[in-house]
Amino acid sequence: MKAETTRAFVLRLIPYGDNDRVVELLTRRFGRVAALARGARRSRRRFGGVLDYFHLLDVRVRPGRGGMWRLEDVDLVRSFRGAGRTLEAHACAAHALEVARLGTREADPDPALFHLLEAFFPALAWGGDPGCLRRVFQVRALAALGYALPVDACPVCGRDPVAAGARVQGSSLRCAPCSGGSGREISPGALRTLRAAAAAPADRLGAVRVTARVEGEIGPLLEGALCEALGARPRTLEAPAPIDPLSGTLLT
Repeated sequence: MKAETTRAFVLRLIPYGDNDRVVELLTRRFGRVAALARGARRSRRRFGGVLDYFHLLDVRVRPGRGGMWRLEDVDLVRSFRGAGRTLEAHACAAHALEVARLGTREADPDPALFHLLEAFFPALAWGGDPGCLRRVFQVRALAALGYALPVDACPVCGRDPVAAGARVQGSSLRCAPCSGGSGREISPGALRTLRAAAAAPADRLGAVRVTARVEGEIGPLLEGALCEALGARPRTLEAPAPIDPLSGTLLT
């Protein structure tokens, strides 16, 4: 089959043999693919030194046997190195990549998470607060995965949860009357923050602010809902992702 060109983010780099790497890519056209990059470990010149995390790339890939693609060429479209400016920012970026990897199936085109990364990385690299962007990303990722939180209307009766009051039940929300008094109360301010995160234009994700009080309310809700949507708990929810002290790259 002929080689095809598409935009991509690197999700994971895996050593293969003495000289090569297997590269997991989230591509715009083909979804998540694993591609063999010949010579990628031996020489950074093989792919121009840009085959790395936190870059938007144009990649030329060719389908291969057994589900393994071949990576033939890479061009840098935009670097988001600023996403790794601090340990907190690096951990936030690593979390986004892990969610994208867990939330996609191999060779199953679904551009929603790809477009979310295209909006998220500029916001983080250009100085956005990592703590706020982490929660904004989780709100948007849930929507991209088909598990959007019902912040505009109670899923049972359709009431406005800000006006009627709302309670958290497990990893979802109900208005106070429909909750039957179970679950924990969530404040109108927290609901408004969730609404702002869901509705912010793609180029304004970094403008959404999450206060310390709201963080305490929405953090457990978002993480629980995300784990349920993914069917797994991302490792990046537990601790900042480790960084190779020599290369400065993400260890996965």
